[in-house]
Amino acid sequence: MSRKTSSKRRFSFDPTPERPSSRLRVFLARVPNRRQLVKVYGRTAAVFLAIGAGVLFPEAHELSFFIPFLIGSMLFFSFLGLEIGRQSFRYGVWKILLANLAIAYSGLFLLWWVERDPALIAFLTGATPTAAAAPAVVGFLHGRVEYAVGSLLLTTVVIAAMLPFVLPLIVGATVVISSWEVLGSVLLVVFVPLASARMARYLPESARHLLQSGKGLSFYLWMGALFLVTSKATYFIVHEVTVPAIMLVKIAVMSLIICVVNFEVGSMVGGTAFRREASQALGQKNCSFTIWVALTFINPLVALGPTFYVIYHNLYSSLQLYAFEKRRAEHTA
Repeated sequence: MSRKTSSKRRFSFDPTPERPSSRLRVFLARVPNRRQLVKVYGRTAAVFLAIGAGVLFPEAHELSFFIPFLIGSMLFFSFLGLEIGRQSFRYGVWKILLANLAIAYSGLFLLWWVERDPALIAFLTGATPTAAAAPAVVGFLHGRVEYAVGSLLLTTVVIAAMLPFVLPLIVGATVVISSWEVLGSVLLVVFVPLASARMARYLPESARHLLQSGKGLSFYLWMGALFLVTSKATYFIVHEVTVPAIMLVKIAVMSLIICVVNFEVGSMVGGTAFRREASQALGQKNCSFTIWVALTFINPLVALGPTFYVIYHNLYSSLQLYAFEKRRAEHTA
């Protein structure tokens, strides 16, 4: 009797541990659902599509006059509910300004004794202040928007006031740049949305809720601006400047190096507390400003540096956005 019992135990089979449906459930649990996939890949794909469309359709540069309005509207939604005060300048944003200037002058001094035009390109690309879109991108990354706003205001004011005095010494000619003219364009794109968002606090509660619900439009406004900026940069490279191919490659590589240095130095300046914010504040550049300076007061060749930078810093930001959304999806899975 004992022998029969033992044989039954020996050949008994419990299907539970090896059941295929159980393994399938474990596998499916590890696969991101549709909502997670959209979060991880949707925004990144949208950024690449906007950049790709801008490259393929340079004719859209004729609509580039919409760019300030798109960026201004995007910033308005980013500034809603944001408190701007002394605390905006306490988080090490002065380090962003110092790093901005250090990178610009380092490129100038390193290349000055080799060739003047590349030195000017490196200087102007490195000296470009924080982009108006940086606070919105920091918001997409769930960072502290006030850090990017402080960097934006500080770098814009200081660099706009500095260039009229520095450029005549570097270019070696009489260059007249009005700081008020520069600050006027920044006033329209940055300060008007900021003031409007501050005044929105005094609206009725129903109106405030309606505006807050429109915050989701910020990303689509950024995509529209990104498409037009890339289209404008592509048209400029293809139609407006005639340079040897080897020089074009040199400028493209130099602009890429400056872009990588900016984002990496920004990460180091921000430390563990503000790594994400500082990287965007130093890496995202207001290239429209320095392109205008180069075209108006220097030459079209120098404008190529910040023109290439437009494509690079937006690609880098899209990769940051992808990495951020992927970590969030893995954390919530």
